[in-house]
Amino acid sequence: MTIVGVQIIVSAFGLLMLYNLFIHWKKGSIGNRGAIVWLILWAGLIWVTLFPKSLEPLIKELFFIRLFDFITVTALIVLTYVMFENHIRINKMQQEIEKLVRKLAKKK
Repeated sequence: MTIVGVQIIVSAFGLLMLYNLFIHWKKGSIGNRGAIVWLILWAGLIWVTLFPKSLEPLIKELFFIRLFDFITVTALIVLTYVMFENHIRINKMQQEIEKLVRKLAKKK
């Protein structure tokens, strides 16, 4: 597969995710702040895919050899952050459920 084929596939995926984001934002299942963050991420993916040379000065400044290396490190950082946030929110939800269950048990 040529680089143009990869660009088409990744751009189509990015557009699909932007559409999915819009649908969830309209339904209210994602807030404005979250929508903006995801919009920046998906639009950034599309931008980097279509214009990979636009990041060359940044890549050279950060001492990366290839764009792929930079994107891989950035993706790992983003995934780590998202996993951490999910962990914190799940723990908070578990505590709230535990409080609710205790409260309901005391009523009965």
